[in-house]
Amino acid sequence: MNSVIEKHLEEYSQEPSLIVEVPGVSVLFGEFADYCKGYSICAANDLKLSIGISKREDSLVKMCNTFSGDHKRFSLSGIKYRKEDRWGNFVKGLVLSLQNSNAQLSGMNITFTGTLLASDTETVASAIGIGVAIGLNKMFNLGMDSSQIVRHVFQSSTGFCQEGCKYMTLITMLEAQENNLLLFDNQQVTNRSIEFVNGSPDYRFCMIESRIPPLAMREELTFKAGAMKRAFEILKRNYPNVNLRDVPESELSERVIQIDEESRQICSYILDESKTAREAFRCFESGDSQAIGKLLNKVQKGLRDKLDLTCPEVDWLVKRANEITGCFGACMIPTGLSGSILVIMNSNALDSYKERLTDYEHIFGFSARLKDFHCQGCAAVVRSL
Repeated sequence: MNSVIEKHLEEYSQEPSLIVEVPGVSVLFGEFADYCKGYSICAANDLKLSIGISKREDSLVKMCNTFSGDHKRFSLSGIKYRKEDRWGNFVKGLVLSLQNSNAQLSGMNITFTGTLLASDTETVASAIGIGVAIGLNKMFNLGMDSSQIVRHVFQSSTGFCQEGCKYMTLITMLEAQENNLLLFDNQQVTNRSIEFVNGSPDYRFCMIESRIPPLAMREELTFKAGAMKRAFEILKRNYPNVNLRDVPESELSERVIQIDEESRQICSYILDESKTAREAFRCFESGDSQAIGKLLNKVQKGLRDKLDLTCPEVDWLVKRANEITGCFGACMIPTGLSGSILVIMNSNALDSYKERLTDYEHIFGFSARLKDFHCQGCAAVVRSL
C-alpha cells in the first residue's frame, strides 16, 4: 500500500484519498468453459493491483501506470476510444459507462501499482475496471451493488475497449472469500463457494511459477481463442436448441456430427473440461486430494494433446513432478501470468521436487518459484479519508 501512496504523492503532490486493492484470479478447472456456458472453479490469487484515487478541481482524469511508466489523461467531456491510449481505455470506457447511467463525476488523479499489472491484457482490464468502479462508487456515493459494478465493467471491456472479458473473472475479483473456492456456473452466472484451507500434513497444494517470459504463450492463446469461437459456432449450428454444455461428448468422439478435426478436438476438450470442473468440486467437498490430482493430470493431457497449449518449460516441470512418488497431479492453470502450474504433493515429494528445480534453471535459464497455493479475499477499499 505504501508504494501507491508514495507514487501518487510524487505524481500529483497529494496523497490518495482512497485506495483500492484488487486480487488476480486463478482458474483451477474450466478455463475455457465460458465457450460452452459450462462450469469453472476459481479463486482469488496473491497477484495484486493497488489503485490510488484523489479528486481534482477540474474535469481532467490523469493516470499513472507504475509498471509500464505510462501517463495518460482525458477529459470527462467527449470521451472517445483511442488505440494509442492502450490501458487508459479501460478507465475511459468505465467512466463513460457510468456517465451514461447519469453518474455525476469530477476530475481525478489515479495511480496504478502492483504485481497484477504484469498479467495478460484481459486480466489487467478486468482488474482496472473492478478497482476503479469500486473506488468511484465509494468516492462519489454512486450506490452501485455488485451486479451493477459487474455490468458496467463488462460493457466497458467488451463494448468500448473491444477486449475479451469473462463474468467469472469479474465476479471472482468482486466476491471471492479468503480460504474459499468458487464453483462458477457460466450459464446461470451464479456461483457457490466451499472452504479450502491448504493445511494438511499429508499433502500440499502448491504453485510452480515457471518464470517464462510473460508474452511466451499469449500470441498462441489469442490465436487459439479465435479457433475456439469458431468451433463452438459450428457446434451451435448443429445443436441450435440445446445448451452447449449438455451436448454429449460422445457424439463428437464418435463423429456423429460433421465438424472439422481441429474444432472437434477443441469442443471435445472444453465440454469435458466443464464436466471435470463439477467433478473436481465434489472432490474438494469430500477432501479427496488424490482424485483431484488425477483430474489435474487429465486436464493437462488435454491441454497438450487436444489444444496444443503448452511449452517445453511447462512440459518439463509437469513431467518431473509426476515422476516423483507422492505427487498426485500437476496442471498448468491460468493465473494472469504465463506458465503457472498447480501441483499436489506430499512433503517428501516436495523436498525431492525442489532439488530438481536446479536442473530446470540450468536447462532453460529461468529460476522457477515454488510456493503454497492459497485463496485470497476479494477487491476492497483499504483506505478512505
